[in-house]
Amino acid sequence: MRTSSLALLLLLALGRPAVAADGAVLPLPAADQQEIASILGPNVVGQALPSKTITDAAAYFPLVEKTSVFQVTSGEKAGTQQTLRVAKGKRPGGNAAWRFELSPTLAGFLREVSGGDLMMPAVSDSGEGVIVVTTPANPFVLEGMAPGESRSLTQKVSVNYLDDPTDQRYSGALTGTYTYVGTYQLTVPAGSYPALLVRLKYAGKVGPANTEDTAYYFFAPGVGVVAMISQEDVEAFWIIHIDTTTGKVLASSQ
Repeated sequence: MRTSSLALLLLLALGRPAVAADGAVLPLPAADQQEIASILGPNVVGQALPSKTITDAAAYFPLVEKTSVFQVTSGEKAGTQQTLRVAKGKRPGGNAAWRFELSPTLAGFLREVSGGDLMMPAVSDSGEGVIVVTTPANPFVLEGMAPGESRSLTQKVSVNYLDDPTDQRYSGALTGTYTYVGTYQLTVPAGSYPALLVRLKYAGKVGPANTEDTAYYFFAPGVGVVAMISQEDVEAFWIIHIDTTTGKVLASSQ
């Protein structure tokens, strides 16, 4: 066995973050496999596939307007479907402003920054009338990430009410890790896709709540998000720390 392959296997066995060469096949870690299967279902994630460094973030989340239907797999809305959109607005100077709906009332705002990274600086919850801003922004898809690579995050968080955005009702700080876990064959109602998996894990305190959470996004090239595990209710999670984790899988897309 080549030295590089042996080193990768040793790192995986020890449970440490590993940076793998292009084409490496990274088995889904047992803890992630158990969590994902319990929320998305046991037959959604299939075999591990060769993984490559991300050289074009927009290929994994195309910045085009589209409407998708997702099947909810867990939580109080399990079994229902949600119609979610990727929409474009315009800013002065003709700059595009993108919004990705995570649920019918939850939207993440996306910005393509210099170098091609896709970042999510804010999430609005129209149902609760709040917006959560993270500084620096949450990574969504990062250029140059190698298979198995992790990057650390330290963020400030502010929670403002939409009826009075100048009123910063809650604030706090988070530390976290963004990881390119690997590439896996995904089977969802919309079809079967080779999908890159990223995991965003963070902990901290926002307002009165001690917060700890893990979000997962599966990105298929040319398609975008084909499955995800994230919070459904921003205010309940960030401010009161009620677990509202929900899984969704792609059912159809236009």
